[in-house]
Amino acid sequence: MRPPITPVIRGRPSSKRSIHICGRPRWLFVLLFSAVSCMLWLTSCSLLTVLWALLIALLTTVLHASFRTPNLKARLNTFREEFRAVWRNYSEL
Repeated sequence: MRPPITPVIRGRPSSKRSIHICGRPRWLFVLLFSAVSCMLWLTSCSLLTVLWALLIALLTTVLHASFRTPNLKARLNTFREEFRAVWRNYSEL
């Protein structure tokens, strides 16, 4: 016989329920894969490459934030109106 159909309860899951992967708790797999990842990272000597990438990303973010102009939408609307006015003057000639 089939087991009875259990209703689907929507919303937040109970905090008492934990996720198991192959019968083991999830935190064990997270710890294991994190350790393997760190060992591979250190043995492949890519630590410097990752640090350079993080530094470049940080500098790019700071530069982008410093060059952003405030109220860009209003400036674009003003430019559009000026362009339409000039275009009207050219079309009248």
